[in-house]
Amino acid sequence: MKQFSSKQALAVGLTPLLLSLAVTNAFAADVVRTGNAGQNGAAATAPLAAGAAGKAGQSLTINPGNAGAVYNNLTVTGGRGGNGGAGGPAVQEGDAEAGTGGSGGHGGAASATTLDLTGYAGASALGGDGGHAGATPGWFNFTPASPAYGNGGNGGAATSTARTTAVGNATALAVAIGGAGGNANGGAVGIAGVGGAATAAASATSLTGNVSATAVANGGAGGNGANIAWRGARGGNATLNNAVRGTTTGGSVTLAQRATGGKAGDSFDTIPPYQDLVGDARGGNAVSTLVLEDNVASGLSLDIASTGGNGGALSDTGISPNAGGNASSALTLTSGRNGAGIDAQVAAVGGMGGSTPFGGGIGGNASASADLRGKGAVDGRVVATGGAGGTGGNATASLRVSGAGTVRGTAEANAGAGREQWPLTRSNYGAATANLALSGDGALGAASSNGGYATSNTNVSTTGMRAVDVQSQAVANGANGADIGSAIANTVVNTVRAGISAGTAAVRAVSVALGGERIEKATATTDVRAAGDIVASSRAVGGYTSNGATDSLAGETVSTSRAITSGAHNVSVTATALSNIGDANGARAFRGNGTASAYGRSGSGIVESVAVARGGVYGYGYEAGNGHANAAATAVTTQRGGVSLARAEGEALTLNVKATAQGIAAAGGAVTYAAGARSTQGTLAQTSASSAYRDSAFQLPQLAAVSTMTAHVGAGPVNPGALGLGANVAAAIPTVLGTGVHAAGIEAPLSETPAVLATTGEFSFATDSAQRLLLGFVSSTFAGGSFDALDLTISNNGVTLLSQSFTTLAAANLFFNDHVLDLGSFGAGSQHLVINSSLTYAQQGAYAFNYVLGGGALFRTSALGVATLDSVSAVPEPSAWLMMSLGMGGMLLVARRRKSKTVC
Repeated sequence: MKQFSSKQALAVGLTPLLLSLAVTNAFAADVVRTGNAGQNGAAATAPLAAGAAGKAGQSLTINPGNAGAVYNNLTVTGGRGGNGGAGGPAVQEGDAEAGTGGSGGHGGAASATTLDLTGYAGASALGGDGGHAGATPGWFNFTPASPAYGNGGNGGAATSTARTTAVGNATALAVAIGGAGGNANGGAVGIAGVGGAATAAASATSLTGNVSATAVANGGAGGNGANIAWRGARGGNATLNNAVRGTTTGGSVTLAQRATGGKAGDSFDTIPPYQDLVGDARGGNAVSTLVLEDNVASGLSLDIASTGGNGGALSDTGISPNAGGNASSALTLTSGRNGAGIDAQVAAVGGMGGSTPFGGGIGGNASASADLRGKGAVDGRVVATGGAGGTGGNATASLRVSGAGTVRGTAEANAGAGREQWPLTRSNYGAATANLALSGDGALGAASSNGGYATSNTNVSTTGMRAVDVQSQAVANGANGADIGSAIANTVVNTVRAGISAGTAAVRAVSVALGGERIEKATATTDVRAAGDIVASSRAVGGYTSNGATDSLAGETVSTSRAITSGAHNVSVTATALSNIGDANGARAFRGNGTASAYGRSGSGIVESVAVARGGVYGYGYEAGNGHANAAATAVTTQRGGVSLARAEGEALTLNVKATAQGIAAAGGAVTYAAGARSTQGTLAQTSASSAYRDSAFQLPQLAAVSTMTAHVGAGPVNPGALGLGANVAAAIPTVLGTGVHAAGIEAPLSETPAVLATTGEFSFATDSAQRLLLGFVSSTFAGGSFDALDLTISNNGVTLLSQSFTTLAAANLFFNDHVLDLGSFGAGSQHLVINSSLTYAQQGAYAFNYVLGGGALFRTSALGVATLDSVSAVPEPSAWLMMSLGMGGMLLVARRRKSKTVC
């Protein structure tokens, strides 16, 4: 700490005196002081007369100077305020109106200060309670003698300070508790007393030992509105600002601050008053903040907390419900000693809103934050919890951690839950925001939020020397109308810094966003850049049916994942977007759009990219534009030996699904395979693409005439004999460059309009001279009734090479079984071959076929003059790579080199 050098010098000079005083005072008795109570007010005897006010309690300040000795434990209590005298009787026996009771006296303030030289100092200050108002013999008094009558006295304030200095271990404890406000009892005009405020400070200093300092401040409770008096009072505030300090040369430092606002008094309204009086029975606020810099302690342990007081309850609807107190906790901590560890937790809890028969007050807001910076292991946890109420309080949790080795952190925000009110509505949750930032050699942690609007952000920057395992989770609760209950989760990890050699430790990053009911929206994003293996995933779930009504509006979901590494490291990236998840019985809502995008990239490693999207599945007059599923998966390897696997799935009333895989061929050039599925009335699509041949993916699917779509495009096997080609195809295409499978079917039409299901396969490459390509259709299969039409279109660079339609199953089977199609001669340059198939169904049915792509006479390829992916463009920004993943397929790619062969 900046002040340590002077304190150390002072302590060294006083060492003999400290040792002497420690022996002298080691067995000193505790010191207890209590202020005198205030005198009670006299009762009135004349009819309708007001009772006399009670006197204030004695305020008391005790410190080493006025105590006459140095001591280690002190308790000071302010005097209690006197009660007010009772009001006079009614004019006639049985009358409702009587004299107002006198006001209670205020409680005395208390201040306690200790200065100890033995290693322990304790100081406790308790404010005196306010006196209660005197009774009103009748039901009420509408015309009191003075508005000052009938009030409860305020609770006394409390201030506590504890300081200790020692050679060995040292501990300081300071406790301050504000006095409770007195109850009101003065008919329709009485106001209860406000709870006393509280503040405390503690410090401990040692030459070589461990030190501990704790400060506790509790605001006093507000007084209640008793009898007919219906106005309770505010709870007292509790404030701790830089309230603890610990100083030592080599020991550890443990510090704690706990502030709690006082509970507000309850209010009563048994008979409606004739005066429109305003009450204020909010819970007391709590503040606990600390800024600390330490360069010498071996370790630092911090506990910073605040809790807002609960709002006062109402027995009727006479006034607005009372809010809970707010809570705010903040810690800024810096350690400059190499290897010194930091362990800190910061918490804030908002007070509960006061209850009423038909709802409640707003819950108190909670804000908790910490900024931890050290040169050793750093571990932090921040939790913010909004208070419950008629509407829940907001919660914000923020944590920034920077240290050496593996840093750890958790940021958690929980918004307050709402209560049911009149008229009946669904509960209202507050908003919740959690932010986490980690910086070190490695990182472990999570940001989580739960609220009506929930947002979680995790941002990580490390050297890559140690593993990273982080996540963000946002869960939306509550609703009360359209667009309430959204969830946003973002996770960003970067272990690659410009100009600095990055470590190759593994990274795992996850984002999960769960939207609430009805039209809730969920967005999840994961973005990772590292030099080692990566596992990255995002999952967004939005909108589910309400009260079993499957025609409710469904949520929007957007899920995006990107992961980029280099060398021989592997990547697994997944994006899942699920709209309208349905009720417990599996009933699905009509509408909801789901969008999923996954992008993975490596050098010579294995990249697996998966995107799954689901939207609304029913029509029945609802706009088709509200039932989309859009899924795009892209897998890229930029060096030889890399394996790219991409898979995309979609389920919705309308869908657009595409998977793209890019790898490097034997000749050294890039090769892209893309499979896509599109439908105007489909419910399920699966597409995949791979730069490595997979036997299972080439097999025709098992069709059961259900709503399904499948497309696969990939590389050819080393041994084409494994494909089971027919005689015609095997003779014409001895070397297979690519494979594909298309399948589409429908269980039953959703409307009178026929369903149109389309699948696509794409191959991108480059030729340096005139080439000839052949397409061999291998086999086909079908289930259910026949299609109404099957359309096949083949194009290259937008120029149609073939366009053919089939209206009978027999004609299609003849074409798609062991049939070779000569695509003709291709000129030198980039090629983009697209194979589209479209099936139209007015009834149940399904059809599938597969094919291979190979070279004919004079066919050969070269990588000369063709740029690889890395040199085509730099890593795009998020907006650019998202568009790329949604519509990839036009890159310049190079097929593998082979010897020319005459076509049979």
